[in-house]
Amino acid sequence: MYKLKISLFGPAGVGKTSLLLRYIKDYFTQDLKKTIGSNFLIKDLKVDDKEVRLLIWDIGGQDTFSKLRTIYFKGSNAALGVYDVTDPQTLLKIPGWISSIKKSVKKSIPMILIGNKKDLKRQIDEKEAKDLAKRLNCEYLETSAKTGDNVEDVFKKIAKACIG
Repeated sequence: MYKLKISLFGPAGVGKTSLLLRYIKDYFTQDLKKTIGSNFLIKDLKVDDKEVRLLIWDIGGQDTFSKLRTIYFKGSNAALGVYDVTDPQTLLKIPGWISSIKKSVKKSIPMILIGNKKDLKRQIDEKEAKDLAKRLNCEYLETSAKTGDNVEDVFKKIAKACIG
């Protein structure tokens, strides 16, 4: 069985924990508390007839945790960067997060930039986000933790990228 550490990162309030709960438990609520430090959940899946265990680390987005990030990122096999399509400031913060991951991991790992909350009125042009993803050498997908749209696909895609 492949064991993969996946880091879920991005600014506070973009829906990282909601994405994780939708994926692991098929559950959504508006009333989540902020993630303090980090949280992690496990999900087993099959990718091309291979057994894969995802150890998904949900890393708190508040600036107060920035010094801990390097510890949480160590040993990551892949990363999912999340921003909120209704909040342009969240996209602007993604390059800093990716730089932090690259310093911690010290090798190239698969990354997907995720535009979350696509069920709401967008404030960021999809092309702008795709261009940023391309510059940062990431794939790009949009999701809705609320409706579940594309959530499963993101995790399958990142697992597949890791095992080849």
